[in-house]
Amino acid sequence: MKDFLEKALRQNVTIEEDNEVYGKLPLVYRGRYDLFKVKTNGLLWMAIRPKSEIRLVMLRKDRARVEKAAGLNCALFLDRATFYIKEKLMEEGIPFVIEGKQVYLPFIGYLLSNANNRELEPVHLISFLTQKLLFAAIYERWNEVKASDAADRLGVSRMSVSRCFDELEYLNIDVLSMKGKSRVISVPDDLKKLWNQCAGVLRNPVIRKFVFDKDMELNKKAGISALCEYSLLSDNDYPTYAVTKKEIKDSGVKTSRQAGSSEDIGCVVLELGYFIDFGGKEMQDPLSVALSMTEEERADERVGISINEMLEEYVWSRD
Repeated sequence: MKDFLEKALRQNVTIEEDNEVYGKLPLVYRGRYDLFKVKTNGLLWMAIRPKSEIRLVMLRKDRARVEKAAGLNCALFLDRATFYIKEKLMEEGIPFVIEGKQVYLPFIGYLLSNANNRELEPVHLISFLTQKLLFAAIYERWNEVKASDAADRLGVSRMSVSRCFDELEYLNIDVLSMKGKSRVISVPDDLKKLWNQCAGVLRNPVIRKFVFDKDMELNKKAGISALCEYSLLSDNDYPTYAVTKKEIKDSGVKTSRQAGSSEDIGCVVLELGYFIDFGGKEMQDPLSVALSMTEEERADERVGISINEMLEEYVWSRD
C-alpha cells in the first residue's frame, strides 16, 4: 500500500500499525480490522483495513467510530471493491484507497480522475459469455491478455469482450488491471481464493433440462455424467448430455418426445448457456460442472466429495 500511495500521490508516505486506538474501541475491532497511522506531507491520518469481507453498512459505521476515537481523518484501505461500493463511498465523501487501483482522499484534496471513474452499466447477473471468458482465463492462466487477444481466443468480437471486461469490473471480479492505457486480464496464482471471492456472482450454466425415454446418443457430456468422468463417482443408469443454445435446433432435442413421469429415463440433455470443451474431450469444463449440479445432487455427500476432488485435480493443482 505504501508504494502505491507514494506513486499515486507523488510524495513520501509513512504507514505504521497503530495499536493504541484499539483501547478506545470495542474488542471486536481487533479481529475485524488492522489499524494504521498514515503521514503524507506532514499530515497525519488514520486508515482501517478489513481482515475479511465486510458489508458496506458496517464499514461505514466502524470507520466513523475509529475516526472519532482517534480524532483524525480516517480512510478505508481496501484490496477490492465493487463499482457500487465505490460510488456509494464517493457519494458520502468517505475516503478510500483500493490497492493498486484507485485513491480517493478528499481531506487532502485528492479525488478520482475521470479516467478512473468511467461510467459502467449496472450488472445484475453475469452473462454467459463473461463467465465463459473468466473460466477460459483460469484454465489457460491468462497473464496480461488484452481485449483483442481475448476476442481471438474465444472467437468473438472485441466489442463483446470489452463488455465482458466491463462486467468483470462492475462485479469486482479481481482479474483486471491496466497495462499502459489498456485493460488486461491477469489471473492470480491462488485460483481457489479467486473462485471463493467470485462464487456469489457466478451462475448455473443450465438453461433447461430435457428428459427422454431413449438415449439421444449425443457427443458432449455434462452435469453428473461429466463429474463421473472426472472422478471415481458412478454415473446414473442413463447419460447426461450437453447442447448449447446454438446447437439445440439441429440436435433434435426440441422435436423429440420427452419421457413421462412413469417411464424409464433413457438420457438427460442439458441446454447450456455456453460450453467449454475441456481438454478437447467433448466434456463440460470442471468449474461449470460444479455450478451445474442440482440441489438434489448436491445433497449426496459423494457428489460433494467428487466435486472437491475434481476441482483439486483439474483446476487448483493443474499445471
